[in-house]
Amino acid sequence: MALFAAHSLPLDKSFILRYSSPEESNRESIRIRFRFRLRLPNPTFYFFSSNSFRGRNRVNGRVYSFYPWNSSQRRLRNRLNLNAVFLFMFVAILLYIRLLFSLLPSDFPQRWRWLVVFSEEADARSSSYPSHLWQAVVASEDRRFFRHCGIDPVGIARAVLSLSARGGGSTITQQLVKNVFLTTERTFSRKIMEMVLAVILERMMSKWKILNTYLNKIYWGHGIYGIESASMFYFGKHPFLLSLGESAMLAGIIPSPELRSPLRDPSSGMVSQARALRKMVEVGYLDIDTALLIVNQPLHLCVFGPECAEGLLHSLSFPHGELGDPQKRCCGTSVVKEIWDWERESRIWKVREDMGKWAVRVRQRDFSITTFGKSK
Repeated sequence: MALFAAHSLPLDKSFILRYSSPEESNRESIRIRFRFRLRLPNPTFYFFSSNSFRGRNRVNGRVYSFYPWNSSQRRLRNRLNLNAVFLFMFVAILLYIRLLFSLLPSDFPQRWRWLVVFSEEADARSSSYPSHLWQAVVASEDRRFFRHCGIDPVGIARAVLSLSARGGGSTITQQLVKNVFLTTERTFSRKIMEMVLAVILERMMSKWKILNTYLNKIYWGHGIYGIESASMFYFGKHPFLLSLGESAMLAGIIPSPELRSPLRDPSSGMVSQARALRKMVEVGYLDIDTALLIVNQPLHLCVFGPECAEGLLHSLSFPHGELGDPQKRCCGTSVVKEIWDWERESRIWKVREDMGKWAVRVRQRDFSITTFGKSK
C-alpha cells in the first residue's frame, strides 16, 4: 500500500469511478469514464493498491474508489483495430491482383482457357530421369523448392541484401512462369506479376510436374531447349543415361548457358560443374568425397555438338506459318495451345516424333547441314 493524491492522476488513462455515500444503504454505484485529470473538492490522500485506490473526502464524507479501465475491454478494442487493418490489407491485395490480371499478356491462360500441354511420351520419359539430375538442378537453382509455395522470401531477401544485378531471388516456379507466360524485361511490375502467377501455378500443378516442365522448357544454349535436346547435344545420350558429373555440368550452365557452355570454353564448363557439386554437398544430396572424385574425372562431350545444333533446333520447333496459328509456340517439349484442338495436337506430336528420329539418323550419319535440309 502507498499514499496517492487524487489530483495527481495521469492525463492519458481512463478510469472507472465508483461513488458511494454512507447515507445510501444499498450503496448504489455509478461508472464514469474519465479522460482528463480528476479534480475533486478538497483533495486528500488515498491509499493506493495494485489495482485500485480508495479514500474519503474530508468535507462530505463520501467514499471514492477508483479502478483502472477494464483491461479486457482494452484488449478487445485493440483486437478490433488489428482486424480492421488486416481486412484493409486483404482487400488491397485482392484489388492489386485484379489489376495484374488486367495487365496480363494476350497469350497468358486467362480463366485457364490455355494450357502448357505435354505429350504422354514426354511425361513417361521424365519419370525415368536419374535422381541426381533433378537434385543438381534443385541444389543449383532453388534449394528450397520443395518447401516454399512458389516464392522464396529467404532467397528474395538474400538477393536484395547482396545488391546483385544478376538476380538470384527467383524460384524454379518463377523462372518457369517467366519463360512460358511473361517477357524478359526487368521491371518491378513484371516481377510482382511473376510472383503472383508462381503462387497460382503452385496450386494448380504438383512440384514434380513443375520441375519436369521446367527441365523441358528452359534454354540450354546453342539454340537448344529442353533437357532431352541438351543431353543429346552436349553428350550424345538420353537424359536417363547421364552420369552425376554430366548432370552437374548441365545444372551449372543454366544461369548463363551461352557463356558457360563447355563447347565454347571447357574450363568454364568445369567451373560450372564444380559449383553445382558444391551446392549439392551444401544441401545434403552428395558427400564431399564423392564430389571431389567427380570433379577430377574428365567430361566426354559430344563431338558432333556444334555441327548438329541447327538440325536439332529445326527438329524441335516449328515455324508459326506451318502451325497455322501465330499464337502457338513450340519450344523444347512443350506447346502452348488452346485445349479444344486435341486432334490437331496429336498430329503435331506425330510429326515432331518423326522429325526427331530423322534428326538422330542425320547426326549418326554425319551429314552436313545442307544435306540435312535436302534429305527426305
